[in-house]
Amino acid sequence: MEALRAGGTTRIENIAVTDRRAMRHLLGRLWDQDSGVRRAACIGVGAAAAAHPDVGLDVIRRLMWALNDESATNGVYGIAALGEIGARDPELIEGFLGPLASCSWDDGLRLEILKALARIASVAPRVVAPHLAQLEAHLDPENRAEIELAAELRSLVKEQHDTI
Repeated sequence: MEALRAGGTTRIENIAVTDRRAMRHLLGRLWDQDSGVRRAACIGVGAAAAAHPDVGLDVIRRLMWALNDESATNGVYGIAALGEIGARDPELIEGFLGPLASCSWDDGLRLEILKALARIASVAPRVVAPHLAQLEAHLDPENRAEIELAAELRSLVKEQHDTI
């Protein structure tokens, strides 16, 4: 907890990569009241998932399940962790991006989904590209943040396409 509150992420990443047991604690901190702690936990989850893909795959499944109404969990805070995992290991999360994008109908999740996909697209736009149309179908034209993130995603994907 001390490392999460300290603000620097290098120590969190080192702990997450070297001690697989840290993942459990990091996952719990995704719902912390302090946004700085949540952000540091996301970075730690991403680092741990990339270093330990077997654990990462399990974490992705759990965070995706948290987005379902049946889970009785507010999964919105796990979306940023999915973005960090995808930015560090795009292949690990690639198969889950369709289901994640399909949740964009939910007004309470859409902005976080766009942020997570923008994070992933900054590293691997090709894995995000197939899901743009589905995301754009649900954009709120009155929500400036959504419109700007969607434009950023289109730009990242177009840059990748233009360089091929």
